[in-house]
Amino acid sequence: MDSFGVPAPEMDWESANLPEAWQCIKQHAELIFSGPLREKRKQDKCSYLLLWIGEKGRDIFNTWTLTDDDAKKLQTYYDKYTAYLTPKSNPIYERYRFHEKTQGDGETFEHFVTELKLFMDCGYPNSDEMVRDRIVFATNSPRVREKLLSHGAELTLDKAIDNARSHELAQVQLKEMVGVDTKAPPILGMRASLDLKLIKLILAVADEEAEHRQPP
Repeated sequence: MDSFGVPAPEMDWESANLPEAWQCIKQHAELIFSGPLREKRKQDKCSYLLLWIGEKGRDIFNTWTLTDDDAKKLQTYYDKYTAYLTPKSNPIYERYRFHEKTQGDGETFEHFVTELKLFMDCGYPNSDEMVRDRIVFATNSPRVREKLLSHGAELTLDKAIDNARSHELAQVQLKEMVGVDTKAPPILGMRASLDLKLIKLILAVADEEAEHRQPP
């Protein structure tokens, strides 16, 4: 069934990922309701959604007890279906995933710390401390780990993130500098090459800048 020439959304109840299938039909419906069907009454939009959600979706709807006002609100349907189709989190499994997460070779720190934060739906009373500790334990850089450990009890999550980001940025900058130097003429090779002392100096400057950005 098309709505004003726009293909109607359909809920795929056979999908292996029902939460994703629901989000797809919800987004499709919202686009139609804000476009071709924007002039329709609220209760009419609810009826359209019940048509698109399919027989199984209507069976679920028939189990609800709604007031007359709630039955006319699209948000009621969105909230109800989202609650029904969103799997309940398992805190034990989420904690397992969190503690197993390590920063892989070639994985950026930004991706690593984002993944850690996404795993934190596991009921820990102080999630900041848990993410901070996991950064220290699971970073792929021994230098970052050494630097973070040197802060001791004063290490906060923000400080850990800032130090790790600064170190990673310094590594990227070093690679760019080395890349330029390797293309330099032979006569400039000795002067342009980066020795170990210079690398340590650049990393130390990055660490110092990270320290200065921390609040007192």
